Amino acid sequence: MKKVLIVYYTQSGQQLSILQSLAKPFVSAGHMVHFEEIQPEEKFPFPWSAFQFFNAFPETFSQKPLALKPLSGKALDGYDLVIIGYQPWFLTPSRPVSSFLQNDEAKKILQNKPVVTILGCRNMWLGAQEKVKQRLLDAKANLVGHIALADRSGNLTSLITILRWMFTGDRKPFWFFPQAGVSNQDVEHAEAFGKQINEHLTANDFTTLQSQLLQEGAIEIKPNLVLMERRGQKAFSVWSKFIASGGALHSTGRKIRVYIFMYLLPTAIFFLSPLLWLLSKILLTVKRKELVLDVEYFKQNSLRKK
Repeated sequence: MKKVLIVYYTQSGQQLSILQSLAKPFVSAGHMVHFEEIQPEEKFPFPWSAFQFFNAFPETFSQKPLALKPLSGKALDGYDLVIIGYQPWFLTPSRPVSSFLQNDEAKKILQNKPVVTILGCRNMWLGAQEKVKQRLLDAKANLVGHIALADRSGNLTSLITILRWMFTGDRKPFWFFPQAGVSNQDVEHAEAFGKQINEHLTANDFTTLQSQLLQEGAIEIKPNLVLMERRGQKAFSVWSKFIASGGALHSTGRKIRVYIFMYLLPTAIFFLSPLLWLLSKILLTVKRKELVLDVEYFKQNSLRKK
């Protein structure tokens, strides 16, 4: 019998559903599976108000750790595999997950352990996973597999449905818009990834796990999103410093800057998306070889040297 620790953070419950599907083969095989929820001392709201969400941006992007409730005693037992389920916030792992990865207790759990990461997101996760890779490297963990489940709707469509879900708590289809988030079919398909992970866990050999996960469709990357994320990371770096320099968390100066960001970001996405799409098409032609290499890199678990 193997021991599997599944660490996660979720607000809507979607991430837990993904992980429960992924874990079915472990349970069927008779392995001991423990789910450990990351719990901030001060909970983030769900649904969010628009201001609350955008006000969380600077500290999330800079990965400023927050206080977490102590992990349960079971989480501290020795495990044969650790699975981390998370969501990207602002092209960065959610603040609770980022805080967990910087936690001394968590580092002891992760040290010298094989780790699989799995995320559910709207569409952009590359930068977030790079930051997770670095945190795992700092913890001396061994990242052996990664799975990225994304909303399959178009960029603008998913923006509308995800914002509605975040700000109202309602993800159901409306008008001509589909259900928000990762599809039920993709959530159920996570069980197939669990079967592959279980085979490698049983064999005590994760050498070829990532290549097999890729064959099963664990990661799909659109080259134009590589370009968009690259620009987004640079812009967010500037904006996070701009907002943080406005003053304390609830100061008037900061509030003004948050409101500016809150209105400019969605507006820019809506109105600049067609232009960015066109630029991406041009760059896809001009820099195709470079982008192909980037796409292949992001499908692997290695961390690019800076």
